[in-house]
Formats: sequence, C-alpha cells, structure tokens
Amino acid sequence: MSWRYALKNYVTSPETVNDDTVIYFDDKVSIIRDSFPKSECHLLILPRTMQLSRSHPTKVIDAKFKNEFESYVNSAIDHIFRHFQEKFRIKKSDDDKDPCWDDILKDKNKFIRNFVQVGIHSVPSMANLHIHVISKDFHSVRLKNKKHYNSFNTGFFISWDDLPLKGKNLGTDKEIETTYLKEHDLLCCYCQRNFSNKFGLLKKHLELEFNSHFELK
Repeated sequence: MSWRYALKNYVTSPETVNDDTVIYFDDKVSIIRDSFPKSECHLLILPRTMQLSRSHPTKVIDAKFKNEFESYVNSAIDHIFRHFQEKFRIKKSDDDKDPCWDDILKDKNKFIRNFVQVGIHSVPSMANLHIHVISKDFHSVRLKNKKHYNSFNTGFFISWDDLPLKGKNLGTDKEIETTYLKEHDLLCCYCQRNFSNKFGLLKKHLELEFNSHFELK
C-alpha cells in the first residue's frame, strides 16, 4: 500500500492499532500522534466518515464542519498544553527580555495564542483528510528538510481560523508548492531571522531557541 494511505487504519479501525499512536477515538474522529512529528507535539485529527476522509480539506471544511469538530480541536490543544506542563519548565535567564515566555506554561490562553497552530496543508500529502494540531517549536529529529519546515511556516499551511476559504483561489498544486516549499526563504518561527535556503543552520538555530526557553523538569 502507498504511504499516502498510511492513515487509513486510524480512520477505519483505530481500535485495532496496537501502539500508543491513538490518543482518542469515537464514531466521528480519531486523534493520533503524527508518526513523523515535526515538533515536540504534533497531533492529527482524522474525521472517520469516509465521505469527509476522502475529500480535499480546502473544499470540505466549512462553517458546519468547523462547528462539528471544534471540540476535538480543543481537546488536541489541551493535550499539547498538558504535555508541555508535565515535561518542561520555562528556563529563567537574566538576559531574557521577552515577557511572553514568563508564564506561558501557566496561562493556557497565552500558550495557545503564541505556541500552538491548528490547520491544514493546502496540498495534502496523505490521502485521508487530517487536521494538524502542532506546537510551534519545530524541535524534532523528524524535521529533516526545507519542505518539512516551510509546509508549516508559510502560506502553504492554512490556519483553522482562516477556514473556510470561501472560494479563494490558491493556484494550482504545482504553483503552491513552488511558491512556498521551494522558493520561500526559511524564516525562524521564534525570531523571524532569515536563513535563506540554509536548512542546516536553521535547524541548529531552532535547537538553540528551544533550549533557551525550555528545560526538562
């Protein structure tokens, strides 16, 4: 079976999966850990209705869809917040002049606003519809190239808040991929420093950024 269908079992029969990938499922949805997480926490929300699962997210996610799945999005966000609370504490530094980090693990709304993104890829790589809920650290050994990073940090990623698109024309798949995945510079998600096409340098910088803010409990 093609890797494009790797999510199928989590949609059709999550109860048969024998690892710790599945966090939650019911008749409507499965919430799973991404098997190749691009951040410290990277979850996928999978609608289980085959009609939805086989649909393109930009075409099927409307106000009704969002209303139906909003509670699952919130559950996934809560999971990420708890993970960070349980695993990390904020590293105190004398030269840390950014107040946004002071109480980010105590204030859930601040954490969500600054450190979680929810949305879809404009050109999905997997056959089954999925919504990404991901922490905005990109601190992961699975983040291996420019395409991985820019798929979450450019207009290639469409925020949950910007859906539905209401007929907005994004261009062809090839145009979207060329603009955002190939030609777009690499910009640090913490400080917006431009790394041009130097993914290796960005990767080291992201490691430094993460470790400057978080430490294990």
